[in-house]
Amino acid sequence: MNKFCTQLFLLGLIVLIVGCGSTKEIVIHTMEPSPVHISQKIRRIGIVNRSELQKAEEDKTGLNRMVAAEEQWLLEQGRNAALTGLFNELLKDNRFETIKILDSVPQENLRFEMGNDSISWTSIENICNTYDVDAIFSMAFFDTETTVSLKKTSMMQPNLMRVKVKVPAQELTLETLIANGWKIYHPKSKEIIDEIVFNDQIISKGKGTNPMEAYKAMEGRKDTLMEQSKITGSNYGQRLLPFKNSVERSYYVRGTINFEQASELVESGDWKGATQLWEKELNNSNSKIAGRACYNLAVMNEIKGDLTSAMDWATKSFKDHNNKEAMEYLDTLNYRSFQNQILEQQVSTR
Repeated sequence: MNKFCTQLFLLGLIVLIVGCGSTKEIVIHTMEPSPVHISQKIRRIGIVNRSELQKAEEDKTGLNRMVAAEEQWLLEQGRNAALTGLFNELLKDNRFETIKILDSVPQENLRFEMGNDSISWTSIENICNTYDVDAIFSMAFFDTETTVSLKKTSMMQPNLMRVKVKVPAQELTLETLIANGWKIYHPKSKEIIDEIVFNDQIISKGKGTNPMEAYKAMEGRKDTLMEQSKITGSNYGQRLLPFKNSVERSYYVRGTINFEQASELVESGDWKGATQLWEKELNNSNSKIAGRACYNLAVMNEIKGDLTSAMDWATKSFKDHNNKEAMEYLDTLNYRSFQNQILEQQVSTR
C-alpha cells in the first residue's frame, strides 16, 4: 500500500476509555470505497428525468387547496432542484469528461417496460447513441405527500392599544414526505449499476388566529423544500465517492502487568511504548498470553495501515496459540484488504 492510499485508508483513531473484561475498544476512522462502482470506461454521463407529475386534485378548498397547490409546485420545482444537485456533484468528479442533463428526450422514450419498473434497454441505447453518452443516470420518480394537522393553542398579539395580550390561536403542522428514486443504466453491459430511493421528511409549523394565518406564518418553507430536494440529488452524486467510516477494534488489556501498562500508554496515545510491552510477551510460556500479544500487534499494524503485517500477526495468534478471536479478526482484515484494493482503484481514476 503506497503512502497516499495509506493516508486515505486511515484518517485517524480515537481511543475509547471503555473496559470490557479483558479487552478495551478503540474506534478507527477509515476511508471506505464507494458503494457504487463505476467502470473506467464510463466517461460521459447523461441525466434524464423520467418521473411523472401527479395531477393536482381540483375539489379541494381553503387551506387544503393552498397546500395542494404548494405540493404541485414542489413536484415541478423539486425535481429540477434534485437534478441540479446531482449535476453539480458529478461535475466535481474528475472521472467524467462530460455531464449532460438531457431535458429534450421525448417522454415516450423514458417509459417503463411492461411489467417492469425500468426503462427498456433499446431506449437506453438509443438515448446514449443520440446524445453521445456512455451511461444514463435516471431520476426514476419524485413524489411528495403532505399531511396537515391543526391543534388549538394561544399566541401573543398586540391589541388596539398596541399591548401584547394572549389570544386563542391555531397551530398548523405540515409534514411533507419527499421520495426520490434513482437508477444508473449502462447499456454496453445491459446492467443497472445502482438503484436507490431516498426518503426525507420536512416538518413546518406556524401559528395564527386561524388556519390560513398560521399557514402564512410559515417562513421560508418553500426555500427549505427546494434546498432539501437539491440535497437529495447531491447526496446521490456523493454515493459514487469513497466515504469516511468508523470501525471498532478490541485489544487485550489484562493478563500480565505489561498488558495493563500498555493499556495506559494506548490511552495516552503512546502506541510505540505499548508495542514494546506487548513484544515482551511474545515468548511468554503461557500460550494464551502470547496469543494475546500477537493479537494486539495485529491491531496496532492495522492502525498503522499495514494490513499485511496485521494479517500475519492475526494468523500467528490463531494458528500458534489457538486464539479464536484472532480467527474472526483475520476474516475482518481480509475483507478490509479486499475493500482497500477497490478503494485504490477508485482513487487512481480520480
